[in-house]
Amino acid sequence: MITEARSLLILFALLLAGPAPADITALVGATVHPVSAEAIENGVVLIEDERIQAVGADLPIPDDAEVIDLAGLHLYPGFVHPATQLGLTEISSVPGSVDTDEMGSINAALRAEVSVNHDSALLPVAVAGGVLNAHIMPGGGLIRGTSAMLRLDGWSWEEMVLQTPTAMHLAFPSGAAGDEDNEDLALIDETLEKARHWHAAEAAAARGEAPRPARNDQLEALGPLLAGEVPLMIHANGIAVIETALDWAEAQQFKRVILSANADVQYAAERLAADGIPVILRGVYNMPVRRWEAYDMAYVAADRLHQAGVLFAIGDSGGGMDVANARNLPFHAGSAAAHGLPKDAALKSVTLWPAEILGAGDQIGSIEPGKQASLFAATGDPLEPMTKIRRVWIDGAEYDLMRDRHRRLYQRYRQHQQAEAR
Repeated sequence: MITEARSLLILFALLLAGPAPADITALVGATVHPVSAEAIENGVVLIEDERIQAVGADLPIPDDAEVIDLAGLHLYPGFVHPATQLGLTEISSVPGSVDTDEMGSINAALRAEVSVNHDSALLPVAVAGGVLNAHIMPGGGLIRGTSAMLRLDGWSWEEMVLQTPTAMHLAFPSGAAGDEDNEDLALIDETLEKARHWHAAEAAAARGEAPRPARNDQLEALGPLLAGEVPLMIHANGIAVIETALDWAEAQQFKRVILSANADVQYAAERLAADGIPVILRGVYNMPVRRWEAYDMAYVAADRLHQAGVLFAIGDSGGGMDVANARNLPFHAGSAAAHGLPKDAALKSVTLWPAEILGAGDQIGSIEPGKQASLFAATGDPLEPMTKIRRVWIDGAEYDLMRDRHRRLYQRYRQHQQAEAR
């Protein structure tokens, strides 16, 4: 009797639930901007099982597809933030909500994604600005640990992870502190040398040639970096520090290096292009550092990297107030475009190129078959501040833009003023 009653309850629940949603979604009528190809007027994008199945102008639409008319709008892939601490901090003046920096100098075993607050109020704000994926990085110390590429929606950090680990992070000593910075660099060198010996001993133990070394989580975590499986992201600001960091990385013979730097990186553009080292440009909205530099020094940096042939992505500082302002990422690229960077390169610098630099180019960054269906529909060029984002999809599921606190407040006070006017 209990089994029969349970079956009846399940049947009743299914009847109340109604028909299952269509497995295939067809976005039609918009101008599709794949980023990896020319724009498609009155395009069609077919989505199935969280992924893009087809993109084109005259695609046959399955009879059972849910058709969404986006006439008059422009469809773009979601922006990819190349370096941020979204989800690791909420209110900078409330210490309990800040989990960006780890104590100690050597934190190779740290994984940034496990500390991400999936319920952060800052995530929907970024999504409403078109930032649908973000590279979340750790802070604090010298060897800071690994980062991860996340989708900015999910019920847990596990659901949000798109790819991990993405890179091992190193804050290169600036040299400004003199002997203290020399000691820091010596500590980094010593740690890497110990890690090489530890992994050699571990390999010998696996072959039965030596006893297994004592467990060391920090040294073990450096294994993928030393094997070339994970790139090293070096954080360095100022041309002297950048040049020193590049010399050091070359001497260490790392197989894969990514440079995260300020606008001074433009002065090393030719070397970076020759060495094939990609760059995360940490923001455009900055003042000149030196008295002799032009007012637009930071704004033209992206174009100079592009002219030199450097693969780069545009970000912001990644921490502090820029976490709350991650939604402004496309405007950094738009400002670079206003100062010489070709418009198509500006768009790629916040979509396809960061995805490729961070090893996720086969999943996100453009509207192509096989990639995640994370895209948005906008009223025009999304690098322009006056453009409005009307609809968003993450992994094929439409995102409720009213989760954005900014939009809710706008509606609240707009309705109040309308009521006052009546």
